[in-house]
Amino acid sequence: MKIDILGCSGSVAKGFNTTSFLINDTVLIDAGSAASELSETSLAKIQHILLTHTHIDHIKELPFILEPFLHKDAQGVHIWGSKETMEAIRMHIFNGSIWPDLQEIAVDNTVLKFAPIPSETFSIANLEVCPISVDHIPGSLAYAIAENGKYILVSGDTGYSQELFDFAASFGKDLQAFFIEASFPNNMDQIAKISKHLTPKLVKQGIEGRIPASCKVIVYHLKPNYFSEIIADLSPQIEYIKGGEVFYF
Repeated sequence: MKIDILGCSGSVAKGFNTTSFLINDTVLIDAGSAASELSETSLAKIQHILLTHTHIDHIKELPFILEPFLHKDAQGVHIWGSKETMEAIRMHIFNGSIWPDLQEIAVDNTVLKFAPIPSETFSIANLEVCPISVDHIPGSLAYAIAENGKYILVSGDTGYSQELFDFAASFGKDLQAFFIEASFPNNMDQIAKISKHLTPKLVKQGIEGRIPASCKVIVYHLKPNYFSEIIADLSPQIEYIKGGEVFYF
């Protein structure tokens, strides 16, 4: 499994792109930066977009990502998210006011497909996708992605959730990487709690004794204003990303 980190920051700043993880060139998790990072040819290879939730840093480039798929030769793309996410996208983005309703102007109804995520594991582009609800805004999801029996887990935005860490632990040594958000430093724990985000301390608390040492634990969604503080708070076994990294699992 190849994962291109097109962006992974919790806000926009010079040198920091918001979240878009590209898997095997065909599956995108979140739509924060892909249109500004990929060529039109690369964008056209995307077959599926998995949205974790509707906060602007996770969907802001979705209209531009989808533009190449309006061409008559486009292969089509499937946009997935929770029921709440799909409804918000329809009402507040592709509503003819903020942005055109792309499904109305698409060549045909097979080009752009918006659909609620299944409640159980399903298959797309030779990958297995297992969603789980997380504690952020209503409809927020984390995604476990598997290829050839090897899993990675992307938390999306979340507050502290025992269920999420238990879910991660359930994969045992098959879990290759746990990409988990850490938006604020430890000294901003109250703001993190109110906004339903994590700190390095909470990440450590969640993984300790649950996640095998063979699994890479990688924090992302660091707020640029607190980037250095968050890094300084990380335990030695926890890595971080800034964007531009490529992983193979």
